[in-house]
Amino acid sequence: MWNRIILIFAALWLLLSCENGGAGDPAAIAFAQNPLMVSCDAAVVDCGLICNASWTASSKDGWVTVLTPDGKSGDALKVRVSANNDVADRNATVTVKAGNAGKVLQLVQYGSATSGFVSETSVHLDTYGTATYISINTDGEWTWTASSAEWLTLEKKGPAALGISAEINFTGESRSAGFTVSSADGSRRAEVTVTQEFSNEKFLASTDFGRRFVYAAGSYIKSVSADSYKQLADGIESFEMSCTLQDGLGGETSPRKRNIYLFKVDMTKATILVTLPDDNNANLHTTQQMSSQLPALQKKRSGLTVYGGTNGDFFYEDSSGSNTYTLQGCLYRGGTCLKSDFYQATNTVFAVFKDGTAKCMSMAAYNASISRIQEAIGGRQHLIKDGVTMEFTDNSQHPRTAVGTSADGKTVWMLVVDGRDELYGTGSFSVSYEVLARILKAAGASDAINLDGGGSSTYVVRESNGSFTRRNKPANAGRTERKVLDGLAIVKS
Repeated sequence: MWNRIILIFAALWLLLSCENGGAGDPAAIAFAQNPLMVSCDAAVVDCGLICNASWTASSKDGWVTVLTPDGKSGDALKVRVSANNDVADRNATVTVKAGNAGKVLQLVQYGSATSGFVSETSVHLDTYGTATYISINTDGEWTWTASSAEWLTLEKKGPAALGISAEINFTGESRSAGFTVSSADGSRRAEVTVTQEFSNEKFLASTDFGRRFVYAAGSYIKSVSADSYKQLADGIESFEMSCTLQDGLGGETSPRKRNIYLFKVDMTKATILVTLPDDNNANLHTTQQMSSQLPALQKKRSGLTVYGGTNGDFFYEDSSGSNTYTLQGCLYRGGTCLKSDFYQATNTVFAVFKDGTAKCMSMAAYNASISRIQEAIGGRQHLIKDGVTMEFTDNSQHPRTAVGTSADGKTVWMLVVDGRDELYGTGSFSVSYEVLARILKAAGASDAINLDGGGSSTYVVRESNGSFTRRNKPANAGRTERKVLDGLAIVKS
């Protein structure tokens, strides 16, 4: 090897030592590389000419422009090449003449689609983002640029393979993104486009939120007749859906429609307050419709915006019959405990802590967390505990209200499932605890509890004009909204 290197340097020294060529000395022409490989991009290229005499250069190929058509011994020969937008490599020649001598340089420009650098430049993924890969045809090192699309994942799978996968496409339409694969020395590069299809065959719903929800529910949701989604504010979402559930669940043996109303709250961007009639702690034993409790809260707390809410804890009328009522569980507002006792040992608690997180919990967990509580109401049955859906022996079906929290406490779901069959011409029906738990599990809850249901179930949303609208149909005679003792309000400052 060293002998070859010595011979090359000797040849170069002989050529350069004959600058301008002596009288009678023949001109000598050589190139540092021949053929000379260039990238697919437009660029100015030094051809690596070695010549001991004055020279001229020319090319007949349209994509090559000779920038130095003549020069002296030691001058550089430079050409400009245009970008190669074709898939294949292409060839050109540059002819150099000096005296009676001539030499042809072969130029090879890589194709823009890799000239075989990658196995594919157009990758198609299915709706579910099933992983695939492309091969990188090089013995050297290579890298890739990160795609700007968050849904696309690229991962090196070996010395010559790049894995490509995507999140499930819930968007309702196909989508595409691109990235670049390059050799380590930058001489080769390929632009790769990834397209992901969308098929609504298994998603059923018409909104992104609904498709995600139905997919998470698996085969549990049989059909969707209508769904709607609205972002009420940053971090506050409202979703409504009319659907048919799988036969035989929750005690039902024939398909009936269920009407689902669901708030999703990002607790890092919003919070939840406990409501009382007229937003007055003194009204701990009176009742008022949620359609009035929320506006009262908004009116008294001008620094907050109320975006919606649901009814809260179970309550009962005092034996005196004097229109005074008592909650079954505890009640905290603004860090102050207004009621600490519980009706039964089976009662549960939904609490918002002073650090802004929330938790659905047992009475034992509540007792260990009292010092941390900012807002809290009581509930009854535990629906989901630490990610596990509870087992139920009671399959009775009623309108329901429930609340769920994520494992980290940063997300809250407030759910109303509506309906008594006689109130809906569409054949809507109510649900069991099992159904309620499955819905919140599909939504993403790790813990969930049951709140007051039946005729108390109420789902109220703030409209763009600042008014409040009850979206569900209460299960009372004439569909009138029942007065309740407390509730949950979603607010932002």
